[in-house]
Amino acid sequence: MKKTIIALALAGVAMPAAAQAQDYDSSNAVAADKAGVRVEGRLSWERINDPEEDAGINYEVGSGIAYGGEIGVDFPVSERVVLGPYVNYEASSVEDCADGLCVGSDGFWSAGIHAGLITGQSGMVYAKLGYGEQTIYLDGEFYDAGTNTTFVFDESETGGGYAFAMGYEHGFTSTLYGRAEVGVSEASDIYGFDFQRGHIGLSLGARF
Repeated sequence: MKKTIIALALAGVAMPAAAQAQDYDSSNAVAADKAGVRVEGRLSWERINDPEEDAGINYEVGSGIAYGGEIGVDFPVSERVVLGPYVNYEASSVEDCADGLCVGSDGFWSAGIHAGLITGQSGMVYAKLGYGEQTIYLDGEFYDAGTNTTFVFDESETGGGYAFAMGYEHGFTSTLYGRAEVGVSEASDIYGFDFQRGHIGLSLGARF
């Protein structure tokens, strides 16, 4: 009889504990769905300029299409939050030419930390903060009337600074997802300019 009472008491303790463990695992599974290695292709519209607000001047490189990819690894840190590193690279179609001299973007890359907050069953809002580098090239000839000299350029310079982006992800399946994203970055001291890059775009990715 005593053993029966002990067994019933243990069952009474163990059953709620098991239920609690089941609930905990289920809630963690929400974050687990957005965790793991992810790879995505990206397509964005970008603008590169140096707005000198104090002088009321905007040095414009131009705007165009950027395309590339991103790789990241996310880890569940709570029931609905994932966190992890990322790195991406995007080539660019930005170019502006005048009188035989062209200036344009020779690519942008960034790396940093990605954080996501899961919303509903398939959605996630996320933000990225890191370091990025922008490369600007000069190609062609420039005639300086003051010195009566023609300069020939075939070179590029790279500058770096902060990179920030935020967006929304929607899961189509347990593997495939799509994203809409906006962001801004700054690259300092490129030919004496501090260029800003703003972008808005879409991406399609897979999580493993």
